[in-house]
Amino acid sequence: MSRTRGANRRRTKRTLAALAVLTLTAACGAATAGPAETGTLRTVLNADPSSFDPALAQGQQTFQAASLLYDTLLRRDDGGTLVGGLASDWAAESPSAYTFTIRDDATCADGTPITAPVVAASLSHLADPETGSTWKNLVFGLGDATITAEGATVRIALSQPFTTLPQGLAIPQSGIVCPAGLEDLDALAAGSVPGAFSGPYTVADAQQGLSYTFDLRDDYDAWPDFAEPLTGAPPERIEIGITTDQSTMANQILAGDLDLGQFADPDAVQRFTAQPDLHQYQVINATAYVVFNQRPGRVFADRPDLRQGVAKAIDQNSFNAIFSRNTGDVLRSVVPSSFACVNTDTALLERHDPEGAAATLAGAKITMIGNTANRQFSGGADYVYQVLADAGADVTMNKVDNATFWSTIAEGGADWDLVFLGDLNSVGSISASLDRVIGPAVEDGGRNYSASDNPEGEAAFADGLAAPDERTRCEAFGRAQRSLFERDDIVPLAGSPLTYVTGPDVTVSVFDDYVDLATLRIGAT
Repeated sequence: MSRTRGANRRRTKRTLAALAVLTLTAACGAATAGPAETGTLRTVLNADPSSFDPALAQGQQTFQAASLLYDTLLRRDDGGTLVGGLASDWAAESPSAYTFTIRDDATCADGTPITAPVVAASLSHLADPETGSTWKNLVFGLGDATITAEGATVRIALSQPFTTLPQGLAIPQSGIVCPAGLEDLDALAAGSVPGAFSGPYTVADAQQGLSYTFDLRDDYDAWPDFAEPLTGAPPERIEIGITTDQSTMANQILAGDLDLGQFADPDAVQRFTAQPDLHQYQVINATAYVVFNQRPGRVFADRPDLRQGVAKAIDQNSFNAIFSRNTGDVLRSVVPSSFACVNTDTALLERHDPEGAAATLAGAKITMIGNTANRQFSGGADYVYQVLADAGADVTMNKVDNATFWSTIAEGGADWDLVFLGDLNSVGSISASLDRVIGPAVEDGGRNYSASDNPEGEAAFADGLAAPDERTRCEAFGRAQRSLFERDDIVPLAGSPLTYVTGPDVTVSVFDDYVDLATLRIGAT
């Protein structure tokens, strides 16, 4: 786990309204008070949260908000390990049967005790097909989940084996919603049910497109016991603006008007190299790869030749130069090389062949969606658009913000043929990325954005989920990856580095490549 320390520096104390203005304009003025004096941490997200129902979360900004508002049964720790969250103990009786003992001291924001029945009701909401969560299969696998409570124990019985269920119960999307939230799902999604929250913070104010305020609960004391104990104090208030302007964010960090920023732009990160009092945490935040819409009537449906043409048109190294300024690694699959079971055979990938691409793609009508979450994703979309146009394709690209991008491709009938995903694999298992392109489509309760029909890949994927050991699991997931390349269902691109920068008073815990915002601390020693 990475933590760095620094000396205190005084900062400008501002109101929330001023924060919203300063997310759009460069900050100036003398620093007078910082988090150590005010207890308030100021930050920004790149888009509004898509929903305050964690089961319906889309986009990193929503996951981060959920991690502050809702506790999960388990939490990630360093080295791929898990520690208890709301669960004090857990056991896998088999790959399809799990038990969790619920701690006896946790409460909802309205004072309701978080008991086994409360947990079971929330997880049942996530597992219910009527909820329409794209995270159901990530947490519970491809089958049905039966969730029951008995005393202090929650039992989860799966109709199909799924060995990564514990990891799924550590992601923010599986956060436990308290009874008040489940009683009014519309208000839950809007963040207007004060008693819905099980985590350390509540929504004090929400102004869509402008700002959000989260307040620390006075009665909260359910912090996990990480291998390296947390020190310092959690922020009493978190003020959040909305912006995608990383240059302005950098100005604000340097001026002391923001206490936490997230930077994908290497040029912005470079500005902090001569600032030893600031803390920097670099992670591989996501993996970028092309996904094709293979629903009936779309141009890539039943056309592996066209998908192959796209793969030939794209040069990974050229994409990476634009996308990450070569600070990320080119990919050999849907996850980084650090993941277990990842493909390492470069011969499976299509070679860059512009002439071959042109022979196939000339005249093809392709609708792209580009993500404007930051300069990297916007520039990467421009690159893909240009190489397809150079190959003779008739390409239309619609650029949208991060929240709209994810909500659009999560709709089965949306108008798109090709996107490149920034896949946030918060589970830490290759299965959590493979099911983006293998298995049931999102409109059928799965996580497969492409709606591809790949029986061979689905069988191999299911074998991997049920495998009793890593060797067997990797053999199966290797077959699943080969099926993707043989069908040209994906085009691996590059890893997406993200650097978190905090002020001198502020630290955060990093577990492998996962930054847990609920561990933000002021005055850590």
